[in-house]
Amino acid sequence: MTAVGRSSKTDTADTRASTGTSSPQAAVDAAAWWRDLAVVMVIFGVTILAWCTANNMWSMAAWSLPTTYLDPVYSDFVGTCGHLKAMATGHFLPYGWKLVPDMGAPQGANWTTIPTPDELLLGFFGLLAKIFGLFTGFNIGVLLGHLTAATAFYFVARTEGASNPWAGVGALAFGLAPYLFAESPHHVNCLYAWHIPLFVPVWRWLATEHGVPFGSRRFWLAIGVGVLTGLQNPYYTFVFCQLTFLAAAFVAWRTRSAAALAPALAVIGAAAIAFAISNLDTFTYRLFHDVANAPFITQREYRWMDIYGFKLVDLFIPYIRHHSDALAKFGLAHRQASVLNDEEGCAYLGMIGIACLLWLVAVSIRAMAERRESAVPLAAWQVLWIVIMFNTGGLNSIIAAFTGFTLFRTACRYSIVVLAIVLLWAARRLTAWQQDDGKRLPPDTLQIATSTAATGLCLLVLWDQVPRAPAPEQVAAIARQVAADRDFVAAMESALPAKAMVFQLPVMDGSPLPGVPSSDHYRPYLSSHGLRFTMGATKGSESEVWQQAVQKQLLAGATLNQQTQQIQFNQNSVAAAVDEMRKQGFAAIYVNRNGFPDRGKGLEKSLLELGYLKPPIDSAAGDLVCIPLTR
Repeated sequence: MTAVGRSSKTDTADTRASTGTSSPQAAVDAAAWWRDLAVVMVIFGVTILAWCTANNMWSMAAWSLPTTYLDPVYSDFVGTCGHLKAMATGHFLPYGWKLVPDMGAPQGANWTTIPTPDELLLGFFGLLAKIFGLFTGFNIGVLLGHLTAATAFYFVARTEGASNPWAGVGALAFGLAPYLFAESPHHVNCLYAWHIPLFVPVWRWLATEHGVPFGSRRFWLAIGVGVLTGLQNPYYTFVFCQLTFLAAAFVAWRTRSAAALAPALAVIGAAAIAFAISNLDTFTYRLFHDVANAPFITQREYRWMDIYGFKLVDLFIPYIRHHSDALAKFGLAHRQASVLNDEEGCAYLGMIGIACLLWLVAVSIRAMAERRESAVPLAAWQVLWIVIMFNTGGLNSIIAAFTGFTLFRTACRYSIVVLAIVLLWAARRLTAWQQDDGKRLPPDTLQIATSTAATGLCLLVLWDQVPRAPAPEQVAAIARQVAADRDFVAAMESALPAKAMVFQLPVMDGSPLPGVPSSDHYRPYLSSHGLRFTMGATKGSESEVWQQAVQKQLLAGATLNQQTQQIQFNQNSVAAAVDEMRKQGFAAIYVNRNGFPDRGKGLEKSLLELGYLKPPIDSAAGDLVCIPLTR
């Protein structure tokens, strides 16, 4: 499993690269650190320019707008912004009980009952929102996600023995990974993948016979990586713990001693303790309160295990915003033809990532064909395990099928782990070649050739991995949507009493409805200065159960007129539902017109007939209406 016992010069070079030793360029001296700092500054500058180009962020007005808003498929961005606003206002604090009075009316939203494993990250984004404003702070946080990924990869590659040029190329490819662009802004907890390169040295240490002795520097570094991982996205923690255990288990099997398992279990334990600390608020709240109706973890339908599973083909399919029209059309055609697609092209490795993966496969096949199994790089076994475990229909799916545990349904996200593994392996391999086979060339020639190749690869990264900028029409549409919501909420606040409660229809329980994405009802909260909304009540909570009962009462006896395509409400049912709302203190009904086949016209007519004569407040976008409950 480790790269030892090579008989050829190439194999010896790979062994040296794998162990990260005898690399004079990696020596920690002042000159080397100054060179590293210079390379990192260049990577910073290029990454910032590339991100700004991809998102058209060239003015303060652009920074104040989100890069998406009313996405027809995803609404995670709006929901995340709702959590960030709650943090910015002090109602959602990391590691504290999360009671949000402006959401989940009438009782208020209790977001403590469900684990939030990324609380430090959300707290950081909330701080940025408080300082810079909601959308500007969010954009800054997304950019920092790319910068931290590039920086962490570079320094891990350098400590693993990679030279400046190849570490720099890998850092740029990782920091501008298609995965990071695809996951932002919808899933910032996936975007922050900066710590994944740290997994690779821990796995390598544990896979060697001398291992990670207790109390050694390596041991405490591995424990630190475990803690950092446990505090962040559970998807990454899951694969980190698996390969940590497997690396040590292989050594234990080979040495016929269980001693190698102890450090690995300590690292896994550190990650588990960090995860528990992240959710201590949920554990303590559930300990002292009766929340039997609120699920601890919301499980999704099994079909998402198939749709969003890890698929090898997705690693090779470019996303639809590629700079090449031909590749963009190919990616679009594939997604239209396939029924199992990843998240917006997140699995694409990029041309450099694909080349590194194929190179790794070729080296491994050659070693196996020559019966040099020990010469197969450790990286190959790590990638193989990810394929076996997370491929659609793989072990992850089998476990879900028999247990119903579908938490890790979006296994296509593990493409970023594969990318980190193959890029680090290639950077070490190229460095070893540069040091060994490159000695045949004069030093100046070798330096020029290496620098030229690295520069060319960086240009390829920029062309291949950075998506094309959004069209001006798309940016203008987002600006109109944000402005329409802001003006709509301002009109509501002018017409309603301070801190008035607003009943939102249709009632949402966290699942999407036809025409209404799952988090769409958070939109008015983002612009509000004190109104209270029904959205945000956790499924099974007292507020959510009451809201569903009121909606059921409202719709009782309603029929759809097939000729006019308008809903005809039962006036007694509507009157009873509205009386219950007013009894609880609600001052208005908010309707997302897309959630009703008649766009809410039937309800407006029914309320008018009941004597609620105050003019409705319409959004300029035409999709929202607020009806004051004033006679």
